[in-house]
Amino acid sequence: MTSMNLYFRRIFRNSVRLYFAPLFGAFKGARDEVRLVLQEIERNRQTSKTTN
Repeated sequence: MTSMNLYFRRIFRNSVRLYFAPLFGAFKGARDEVRLVLQEIERNRQTSKTTN
């Protein structure tokens, strides 16, 4: 009976991970994109300071 409980727990845990995986992937992608945009803004600020 214990092995059956472990089996069901694994199935449940994996299914929850698979269910939320696209959401976490989208969040990580958005976070990375924001980081890139902020880096580009900072680079533009630095180049505009050096040209002025």
